[in-house]
Amino acid sequence: MKLTKTQFYMIGSGIVALILLLAFLFVFRPKNEKQLSAEPSPTSAVILTIDSSVVIDLISSGGGKEAILTISNIPDSTVSIDYELSYQTKQQGLQGVIGTITLDNEKEYEKKLTLGTCSSGSCVYHQVEGMVRVSLKFTGNYGDKIFEKEYKI
Repeated sequence: MKLTKTQFYMIGSGIVALILLLAFLFVFRPKNEKQLSAEPSPTSAVILTIDSSVVIDLISSGGGKEAILTISNIPDSTVSIDYELSYQTKQQGLQGVIGTITLDNEKEYEKKLTLGTCSSGSCVYHQVEGMVRVSLKFTGNYGDKIFEKEYKI
């Protein structure tokens, strides 16, 4: 059977359209449940939560211009604690305070943190709205352990 030019182009166009459709379905196919799971990959590290015996508190100070972070029952061999406080403000949106506490076998620690920015002796304080999220990462010979909690100050 001999194909005419028109039939040849129609069959060729159909094959090209089928290939494009299959490619589209392959690229934009829905992900299955296994691909969407939040399981860590074998190469990612899992950071454990700090023991419940560690007591952490955040209280307001200085009329809401500062906060005092207290940590007691710090695990033995802790060498540092990275901290991050994040909060919403009325004018600037999401703001925060970050830093690192270096320890030398202390079991208790207290730090006064300014809720704002200071430069050349002049400070601009944030008007905190809502909760303050405290995230801590304890580092020692036990590895890294985290703590997260929201406080009303």
